Amino acid sequence: MLKYLVPFLSAFFLVYLLIPLAKRVAWKIRLVDMPIGRKAHEKPMPLSGGLAMFSGIALISLLLAGVKPLVVVLVVGGLMLIAVGTFDDWFKARRKEFPVSPKLVVQIFVAVFAFLMDIRFRGMSLSWFGSESGEIFVFPLWLSFLATILWILGFINMVNFLDGVDGLAGGVSTIAATTLFFIAVAKGHGLTAHLAVIIVGATLAFLRFNFYPAQLFMGDAGSMLLGFALSILALEGAMKGATLISLVVTVLALGLPVIDTLQVMVSRLLAGKPMYQADRRHVHHRLLSKGFSARQTVIMLYLVSFLFSAVSLGLFLFLL
Repeated sequence: MLKYLVPFLSAFFLVYLLIPLAKRVAWKIRLVDMPIGRKAHEKPMPLSGGLAMFSGIALISLLLAGVKPLVVVLVVGGLMLIAVGTFDDWFKARRKEFPVSPKLVVQIFVAVFAFLMDIRFRGMSLSWFGSESGEIFVFPLWLSFLATILWILGFINMVNFLDGVDGLAGGVSTIAATTLFFIAVAKGHGLTAHLAVIIVGATLAFLRFNFYPAQLFMGDAGSMLLGFALSILALEGAMKGATLISLVVTVLALGLPVIDTLQVMVSRLLAGKPMYQADRRHVHHRLLSKGFSARQTVIMLYLVSFLFSAVSLGLFLFLL
């Protein structure tokens, strides 16, 4: 396990050092979230946390893991999401709406890029724990493509939806990435484990400045980056050579964003509201409306996320 300490510490300290610079850049170019409308914060907040995290993740991944397909997908896909997310954040800082279509096009592009680089769903064992004969249902190309695109798009947006309270998306992503790290180590997937621990280091450094009361936000750029990173690490780690139980383990590892998104979708459907319309139906909004403070809300959801991860690791260790 000591070999993972260097990438963890490298990512942590690099992002930690980049955050103050990212804050100054945000103020200089007015990439700042103003406290208006549905905003819960009371003062303007720099939206450059995602830029610092991406810089740290990309540099350390390339230096320590090398130019491998998974690293290329993470860096190139992350760069594109950071770019379109920063444009979105820049528009919002000026009280303008950035069109949904460019973000969706970029999200689809990075998902297709991952598929073309062979980061994809490949098939499923025909039994719950894996067929003793090794028999696997290999997905036809169209099904592999569709499942991969939906998986990546889903997690990009689920983490984005969760970013509504100081420290929430970053903390939940840290817990999820830690879980994926332990699963990757147990399965002998060294590259996936290295990238997962790099993301853990980067997000922990960011949380030092983002936990309540926050000094800066990750913005849509950062939340989309983390969702994308978790989705491809899950495909290359816990989901590689998938059985039905490994699918359950993976979904549990990323459980809070999944449950939150599902309950929002059902709630909007029952209320006759458009799925894309922003509202206050997310679980953190519901807890805040019940009178819980931002800190209490985040800590409770950390505990829920930790419970999902503990169950996921328990199933993996004792059943797989």
